[in-house]
Amino acid sequence: RGSPSSDAGLLDETDDSDEEYSYSSCPTDDGRIIGDNCCHAHRAALLAHAGLDDSDLIYAQLNSSFKETPYCIVVDHRWKSVVLSIRGTLSIEDCVVDVLVDPEGLEELGNEHGFDAKGQACHSGVLAETRWLLSDLKQHRILDRLLVGPNAEYPHYNLRIVGHSLGAACSVLLSYMLKRNFPNLRCTCISPPGGFLTWKMATECKDFVTSFVLDSDIVPRLSVDSMEHLRNEILQLFGRIKVPKAEVLEHAISGALPCMSSRSEEDLDVLVANNAQLLHPPGSILPDTEYARQLERVKEIQSERRKSRAGLRDIPLYPPGRICHLVKTGEKKQCGHGMRKCLTCFTTNIGSEYTAVWIENDDLNEIVVSPTLWTDHFPDRVCLEIEGVATNFGIDTSLGSSASDRENALLQTTSSSGPGGIEGNARLVSDTIFP
Repeated sequence: RGSPSSDAGLLDETDDSDEEYSYSSCPTDDGRIIGDNCCHAHRAALLAHAGLDDSDLIYAQLNSSFKETPYCIVVDHRWKSVVLSIRGTLSIEDCVVDVLVDPEGLEELGNEHGFDAKGQACHSGVLAETRWLLSDLKQHRILDRLLVGPNAEYPHYNLRIVGHSLGAACSVLLSYMLKRNFPNLRCTCISPPGGFLTWKMATECKDFVTSFVLDSDIVPRLSVDSMEHLRNEILQLFGRIKVPKAEVLEHAISGALPCMSSRSEEDLDVLVANNAQLLHPPGSILPDTEYARQLERVKEIQSERRKSRAGLRDIPLYPPGRICHLVKTGEKKQCGHGMRKCLTCFTTNIGSEYTAVWIENDDLNEIVVSPTLWTDHFPDRVCLEIEGVATNFGIDTSLGSSASDRENALLQTTSSSGPGGIEGNARLVSDTIFP
């Protein structure tokens, strides 16, 4: 890997006579942190969680609004990288951005930043947030000062852009926009949204974008089509019920509570037989009831609405890059396992075993109804499982990038057997699973 391109920076259009940007011009803290509270709690939490020295935190923008999204830039000396990390959905404003799902064309953006986006589109809310991110980066010129030109502080470091959820989508689009100036950049997406990019751009970025999805996570499966499909299946399922609703509820509760369920109910054949007692077969003609007539009317109305909005919303959108799906393949049932499940309404993943598999961008086209469909999206849970995968490949995830951590890593590397030691093995995995 070579150093970033030195003949062009983020501010090619900026005149050399412009006044140099100074971190001290920032309105709060020491000029590096924007929007933190008076106790600097956000900065302290970030440094503690990431294992960084204060000097490694170069810049952080913590304000959140309809057009601003929190992000930070840190230097990771252990991996010789400048990392730009973008926060995911957390505030009400972020939720509003999430629902701006209508696709917006990217051809003009591609012409501006040197990538082919003819006939391509993306989530309009993500596009607006990413445009703001780029303007903020241009204003402060931090990436140029760190990586570009003969006076760069870290000319041999690589740019890494990471994000979770909404931030993951922004990180991909920002990577497209910065790729011309930083050809060696890599992007890591944690739980990216499903209805994000058209097929061509979602798949052509596989050489520099890697996405991670945990088991039943709903967000990488979310799109207008998948939500409509789930709605239709649920409405159709209600119409297929042939027993009193109280009996259905009794079966649901008895199957959910470990103290009331039997091992036989975990068998697929038993589940199929139980469903046959409760439901009419799929595709069968439903009894002529008031609900069945209302259901047919709903189908007609939805069909008319789809025709009326034909165009943008009919453009299929996909999650980006090369996708690593952490699939639940087993469960260690230890003492108190059932109790923990009851106390957490079955959302815990304690004892769960996951296997990492590569999947295609259109494999997550249906929403999986699961007790963990929301909790599998939480960044702490996803990162914990990713660290488990990394540990299996010999990467010591307990080490951060602080001075003391780097000393420990150096000691372990020199004492490890085999070519490259721990650091060599970790870098090999970084190039394959975490490119």
